[in-house]
Amino acid sequence: MLDAALGVVSGLWAISTPRPPELREQMSRLNRSKDTLRDRILHVLSGAPIPMDVENVRIKSGLKNWESTKALLLELVVEGVISGQKTTKSWVFWVDHTDTRLSIAGRDHA
Repeated sequence: MLDAALGVVSGLWAISTPRPPELREQMSRLNRSKDTLRDRILHVLSGAPIPMDVENVRIKSGLKNWESTKALLLELVVEGVISGQKTTKSWVFWVDHTDTRLSIAGRDHA
């Protein structure tokens, strides 16, 4: 339902407007960039003999922002690509080398 006086839209559907081609291209570049960062994280974790914390993954993969690194790592955990464990201080992450889901875009990260 649309309440024009308040400018509020409620219900299951949102009103969307078509995106200009420049914005679509920019969003596509961001997704490619995110995939590259995820590949770098997977490469670092797959070579680690023990679980790694966020800061070590960030440094070894060349990422600049700790929060972004943690967000990407948690996304990979939710997707089941890597494993993670909350500790008393932060998180640690590792790769199960027997898992077949590590073949990303034709590249084997294990």
